[in-house]
Amino acid sequence: MPIGNLTSRERRTIWIGVAISVLALFVAFVGAPYARRWSAREELIASGADRIARLGTLIADESRLRQALLDREVSAGAGRLISGRTQALAGSALQGVIQNYAARSRMTITRFDLAGSPDSSGAPLPAIPASLSAIGDVYGVSEFLSLLQNGAPVVETRELTLVSNSSLRAGLLQLSVTLRAPAVIE
Repeated sequence: MPIGNLTSRERRTIWIGVAISVLALFVAFVGAPYARRWSAREELIASGADRIARLGTLIADESRLRQALLDREVSAGAGRLISGRTQALAGSALQGVIQNYAARSRMTITRFDLAGSPDSSGAPLPAIPASLSAIGDVYGVSEFLSLLQNGAPVVETRELTLVSNSSLRAGLLQLSVTLRAPAVIE
């Protein structure tokens, strides 16, 4: 049946079907992807706004948060800085920490010297200088150095010497370290 022989009702039905098909294709291939992109963009904007709001809150509460952190470190006894009323007490606290590290890593400290007055050249906090010598096996040396690097309080290693001393028992190493630890002198 040619198109020209169709009744007006049949033509209208075909045109409505074509219009509905075109509309469905438009929604499926244009409208839906656009709506998904729009929604993803809005979620990204909302997420960014939320992060900015949280950051603003943190900035506004910085002094309170710092004080809470300091209070928690002091109460837990795991401060990141050596502290003491005097330089000698801060040095004693440093010596206690180093001796604890040596005991945990099965090292024997043969010498521990506090090397003079605190060094405050260009630093916001004075640093307690110290030097030590210890004896242990390679595993103990490795663990001791790991504790110095990652432990609390903060300790800066300035100079390190490791030798195999022939006068020592086989397998033992002699370690010499010069270090500095930032300190709060109260």
